[in-house]
Amino acid sequence: MTDNERSITLTPSWKAFFWSYVFGVVLIPALIGIILLWRTSKKHRAKSYKITDRKITVVDGNYSQNIDLADIRQAVAGELRFGVGNVTIKTQGREIELIGIENPEMIATSIEKAVEAELRRLQAQEQTKPRETKYDPGSMDRLDYLTGLWQQGLVSDEDFEKERKKFED
Repeated sequence: MTDNERSITLTPSWKAFFWSYVFGVVLIPALIGIILLWRTSKKHRAKSYKITDRKITVVDGNYSQNIDLADIRQAVAGELRFGVGNVTIKTQGREIELIGIENPEMIATSIEKAVEAELRRLQAQEQTKPRETKYDPGSMDRLDYLTGLWQQGLVSDEDFEKERKKFED
């Protein structure tokens, strides 16, 4: 990550796992609740989302995937439950859901703005690329060398013209 690249790391709110926690507490006398609480807590801590100026990284346990902002077509906020909701990110070939995000409308809007900024940056970068040269690197030096040989009389006129045409094609 470069020095001027900004990032934010989001984690799901505990409210997104509310019912799993409630059932775990209720089922503690049956010992199933302890297992349910442990699994829910593990699932909750394993998820994180890192949003930078260039990409979004979704970490789910040992599984991680990157989404370039330029590939995102749409970011949609889902319905709110307990003050949290999901943000669905749609790309050309897949959909990724960021679950348990507080204020998902603001996050979806921020992602859309970041996508627009990244597309503008890529377009500006494309416009500032150096123009391509007509000749291969070093070919002009070889042509100068060939011309010098021709001027000194070391290469015949027909050989010079034949070799010079190779540089023009």
